[in-house]
Amino acid sequence: MPYRCLAEFLEELGHAGELVRVEAEVDPVLEAAEITARMARQGGPAVLFGSLKGHDVPLLSNLLGTEARICRALGAASLDEVAHRVASLLYPAESEGWLERLKAAPHATALGALAPRQVKSGACQQVVRLGRDVNLGELPALQSAPGEAGRTITAAATFAAAPDSARQVAGRYDLQILGPDRLAACWAPHDEPAWLLDHYRQRNEKMPLGVVLGGDPAVLLAACALVPPQVDACALAGLLRGKSLDVVPGRSVAMHVPAEAEIVIEGYVDPSEVPVVAGPLCTPLGYYAPPRPVPTMHITAITHRANPIFPALVFTQPPHEACVIAHALSRIFLPLVKLAIPELVDYELPAAGGARQCAILSIRKTHAGQARRVAAAAWGLRQLMFAKLLIVVDEEVDVHDPQQVLAAVTAHVNPGRDISFQQGPPDPLDPANPPGRLGQKMAVDATRKTPEEHGEPPPQPAVMSEAIRQLVSGRWPEYGLGPEPAWRE
Repeated sequence: MPYRCLAEFLEELGHAGELVRVEAEVDPVLEAAEITARMARQGGPAVLFGSLKGHDVPLLSNLLGTEARICRALGAASLDEVAHRVASLLYPAESEGWLERLKAAPHATALGALAPRQVKSGACQQVVRLGRDVNLGELPALQSAPGEAGRTITAAATFAAAPDSARQVAGRYDLQILGPDRLAACWAPHDEPAWLLDHYRQRNEKMPLGVVLGGDPAVLLAACALVPPQVDACALAGLLRGKSLDVVPGRSVAMHVPAEAEIVIEGYVDPSEVPVVAGPLCTPLGYYAPPRPVPTMHITAITHRANPIFPALVFTQPPHEACVIAHALSRIFLPLVKLAIPELVDYELPAAGGARQCAILSIRKTHAGQARRVAAAAWGLRQLMFAKLLIVVDEEVDVHDPQQVLAAVTAHVNPGRDISFQQGPPDPLDPANPPGRLGQKMAVDATRKTPEEHGEPPPQPAVMSEAIRQLVSGRWPEYGLGPEPAWRE
């Protein structure tokens, strides 16, 4: 059952022993981040800091730091159950396609009962601050690493809309605090807001934005999901939570925002302004991203609940909460990736690569050169476009087992034949790539080779006959060797 608000979810986590409260005073500059990082590395519970130095608003971190809590947040027993919800849209009984169903503007009916539902008022606007009353300094935003340029909002869903369109997209972008009423919007040139800003620039108009903190966790998950830009973010959140999301009109911008959010920051970006330099900021890979020019968001309103909670993501060396979220979303949207790569069986985004820069794909191989074609297709997807190391294995290899993947690489890879390279969009988070240069990517074909690829019939694996296996299993108690060990090829 979907949660009405964040407090409802936290209450359940508390009863389940999945939430700890820290009442001692903690500094939001570095100290809270270090505490969170230690809890996240061991797969620990969510952390609620009740007393932040210089602030009255509590801070919540590591909320979705385990797969079990993500499943609980989405009201599902497993990620596969949520993936089934997605798959039901990919192959609907009626003729309407999945993309058209998710394109829904807030007033449309393409997603049926799961489309966002407009209401007149919401808890996110119990307190409204406008004009000179706006002060971002009241929010306990974190500084996660000593070399960061300042304090940053990290766990917000930033909503934007195309001109003359009710459809809203959302993404998770770092927002560095520049002053009481200004934020540095640290999105990349390939992100949807950058494209939309070009449209507003052509019209000589300001682009409205809504920054949403807290509320149903499905909203942040929808913002983190790398789905096509046509997908309406609120409709996607409704799909993930299994119930439509209530939205209310913004107080100072012509947008709708989730009614049950904890905090909403409203404002605009003026495309005629010179970009501001933001950073360095800590990335999900645990390195500093160098300073770069980004747009400035001018704040026109801050609305919030009477007693809000400020959520935060902490970026340190993996693993951390953002890695868990990325991995979970890769499981949930596996049916979507399979739609683009039909021979795909499964894929894995290892936490060691920040669930971003390394990908392992298993495929049903039927012809020569298939692994290279799959690698090219994978790099064309938003989910995998920044995987600078991409390994393709056969369908029987468990992509979640590093030993099986390494065994496939050592058995089937001839470096002079099976490694290919490609250039692509620069990854702003890649510590190994010089800023502004095209990204360098490598694909490894670790599948069994066909005669066309090998040059002659490839060696066959030495596999024991099934008759002998059955004989040994049947006589195992006679050998006096204890319980029969599991085996696999």
